[in-house]
Amino acid sequence: MKTLSLVFLIALLSFLQPHILRAAEKNDQDWRARSSVVDRDTYSESDTDEELNFGREIAARLLGQYKMSGNEKLQKYINLVGTTLTRNCIRPELDFHFVVIESSEINAYSTPGGYVFVTTAVLEKMENEAELAGVLAHEISHVTERHIVKELNLKGAEKSAVSSIAALIGGASESVGIAFSQAVDKAVDLILRDGYKKEDEMQADAGAVLLCAFSGYDPSGLVTFLDKIGKIKDGVGKTYPVYDVRLATLQRTMSDEGIGEMKLALNTERFTKAVKAENSENPFNIIRKIIPGGTP
Repeated sequence: MKTLSLVFLIALLSFLQPHILRAAEKNDQDWRARSSVVDRDTYSESDTDEELNFGREIAARLLGQYKMSGNEKLQKYINLVGTTLTRNCIRPELDFHFVVIESSEINAYSTPGGYVFVTTAVLEKMENEAELAGVLAHEISHVTERHIVKELNLKGAEKSAVSSIAALIGGASESVGIAFSQAVDKAVDLILRDGYKKEDEMQADAGAVLLCAFSGYDPSGLVTFLDKIGKIKDGVGKTYPVYDVRLATLQRTMSDEGIGEMKLALNTERFTKAVKAENSENPFNIIRKIIPGGTP
């Protein structure tokens, strides 16, 4: 009788396992969907191609304005943390790259297509990996939600030539080249000076805490970091605004999603060790690895 029961139990588990796996997969998909409001049906493969091309040009502009940190171990560490997050983001077609740049401004930036920059000053204000993950996830969310793309009405070649960056790139006239350069200038101004719309910042915040929790990082990292830099008077970039309502909205989002009380990874010791690592590799070599053909 015991043998029969054991055989029955094994058979039952064998039957249920595929259903359990499908349920877990669906739960993962639901989490990813809740971390984003982007509708994949609203953009095409051609749109994505132009997003990548446009973002690569903006990234090259940024690397021309800032000196890249020569700490290779730090660069690798930032990319490892970023990659952990992007494996769970809603847009697997994007290949993200993360770069540390030397700047006294407490800020982080991102371009269409998946280039994310963090300053050495912002890293100095962080205390653990969860805070880093929160900031990176916020920038990842700006990219996945296509905030700059939507602001500039960036579309692919098969769409209206009036709004298509592809048409600008493919044109031969001097005026077309000027138009493309002006579009890039506008994007750079948005990233470095003008900043995102308030609703875009809050949307990126909400996506960030969900992405962090889903990736195993304590979602409160972004909250504690924003609260911290909100009390700093000097050195905080104006494109990284901190609002009381922003923090309150974050807390409400975490509560509504049931992640407010989660005590996930902080990785304080690993973060401390990584940001103090020394390396003397020429930063221009790292640029070439990140952006093939890119020039500082």
